[in-house]
Amino acid sequence: MNGLDKLVWRAVDAAILVAVLGMVALISLQVGSRLVGVSVPWTEELSRFLFIWTIWMGLAASFRNGAHPALQLIPATAPRPLLVTMRAVQLLACITLFAVVGWHGWSLLNQQIRFGEQSPILRVGMWWATLPLVLGSALAVIGAVLDSLRPLSQAPTEHAS
Repeated sequence: MNGLDKLVWRAVDAAILVAVLGMVALISLQVGSRLVGVSVPWTEELSRFLFIWTIWMGLAASFRNGAHPALQLIPATAPRPLLVTMRAVQLLACITLFAVVGWHGWSLLNQQIRFGEQSPILRVGMWWATLPLVLGSALAVIGAVLDSLRPLSQAPTEHAS
């Protein structure tokens, strides 16, 4: 499982890198084309799609690394049973949130495929903009579970790789 785990998270990191570099290239093309008086209309829409992918894959990666936003209600010096309980509560809250988001994303994804909804300029299925929401929600849950398995004494910044 460790090999599959690394493969999945490397694919997520690669998707983030490709999306960010793609956005930079597309926005540069858009600005450059406007300077010479010829606007390339599809760059803005594709940049928006890549931005959505970046957000959801980045969210999943942040949960994997323990770098997600969190409230530190209990100091790290609290008794171990209390820290374990709070970690479990945090994990259940993450699972609940992303289960709801993923469920609604899945419903929207199916609706977009069923009705053949297309983007206005690229004329590709709008499900390409919804798919990262579903994948990101599932990966965020997996990342939160993996993060909850790290030792209590290990700070999230030490855990990040």
